[in-house]
Amino acid sequence: MSAFFVSADEPDMTNLVMPKTTLIGNCNHSGYGSIPEAKDLDTCLDTILAVRKASNPSGYGEIKIRVDDVNWYSILIENLPQKYFSNVGSFSISERIGTCPPDSSPEHTISVTTPSGNMCAKPAGPKDCPAGYHSKGTSQQLGSTECVPKECPPTGSSESLFSSPTIGGAPFDGGGLYCNDGCAYNVNESQISLSKYAIGVSQGVACGDKPYDNKKLADDADADQCTTSSDGTVTLLQCPDHHQPDPEDNPLDNSDSKVDESETPDKSKETCAEGDTSCNLKNVETEIENSINNLIDNDKELHNKKIDADTKNAKAFLNVMESIDTAILLQTSQDERLHAVTVGKFNELIDAVNGIETGGGGGGGNGTGNGNIGGQDCEGTIEECAGIGSGDGVELPQETRNLEQYAQKYNNWLPNAELPPEKCITLTNGKSLCFSFEYFIVFFQAISGLIVLSSLIHSASIIVRSV
Repeated sequence: MSAFFVSADEPDMTNLVMPKTTLIGNCNHSGYGSIPEAKDLDTCLDTILAVRKASNPSGYGEIKIRVDDVNWYSILIENLPQKYFSNVGSFSISERIGTCPPDSSPEHTISVTTPSGNMCAKPAGPKDCPAGYHSKGTSQQLGSTECVPKECPPTGSSESLFSSPTIGGAPFDGGGLYCNDGCAYNVNESQISLSKYAIGVSQGVACGDKPYDNKKLADDADADQCTTSSDGTVTLLQCPDHHQPDPEDNPLDNSDSKVDESETPDKSKETCAEGDTSCNLKNVETEIENSINNLIDNDKELHNKKIDADTKNAKAFLNVMESIDTAILLQTSQDERLHAVTVGKFNELIDAVNGIETGGGGGGGNGTGNGNIGGQDCEGTIEECAGIGSGDGVELPQETRNLEQYAQKYNNWLPNAELPPEKCITLTNGKSLCFSFEYFIVFFQAISGLIVLSSLIHSASIIVRSV
């Protein structure tokens, strides 16, 4: 007879160990009779050894058992100083009880019944960390066995946000409060460039129902209904249930391509009499049929695993494409900002050049004409009428300005922007797939070079016209 106690706690079935077997029965001590209080084998051995050592403390050593039968053990004790064992009792087994935890795994305290027999399991912890914390996997990578609090950007800081249904995100749909990657942001409708991209102002607190949650929390009109709560470690923004937009169809749902993995039960073989050839042949056919069914079951399992692997690779590919798309969008936005800064700086430089006092320009050629110098008419060339070169000492006013001060003023103000040279992912088959940013970099460098060149030419032309 055997028994097994089952705990009410939720077990972790992914890590099971064998239980400790406790033997229940009758303990008999030679010369002393039965010991009713020693109901299990360990208590029986401890009791007999204690009685023997009480009568002769130095006359006995260790105590052990000898298995005489499956349910009958002889109890042997070491006699000192001769060091030989003698029979001092017996233990008859009436019941075997599996108990948890075993001595080697004290954390496996929950008893469970499996097709392989009675086992011990650890208590199942939460499936993942709560909102406001990193996931269990990330927390472990950060070197902690506990959930690590998530740090959100400071309150009031402006952040570029990305959300895609491929990674479980909700699209940006109108202004309001959004939960993006587990942190709360206020998004103005004018700052939504696409359904996947937006600029948000950090609220400095966590949000959502799980780590890295992505969803809309409240419209602008309902934002005042949101409240914050704290567990002493993280602060969480909570809003009344907000209607989420219908999710886009998942393009990577390949469940229809899978097949049923249910195992085909083996057919039982007959018990044949000696020399019954027909019966033996029938059993051979049954064995062949069972083997074929096993191969078919294996093929089904491999087919479904391949579907899962292909789906995983496709998701990885789409994630990388979206990250490239995000990088290009952010780089384009940055280039627009840098272009505006560049134009503004060149305009300042042009204004500075235009402000330099130089001599006015004059007409060309050797023409003559009538002028009025000092209220008197004059006939002759401009030089003769103005007295230039006539020995009267009349000279045009001249002023020299050092442009180096303007060059130093605007030195190193052109901002730098860099993209990573390439983006790579590793597929489940071990191969890598890389996307190069080389052409994007050359394109942006070419545009920047043209802007600088055209601005310098424009500035030079202004300076020439002004001299």
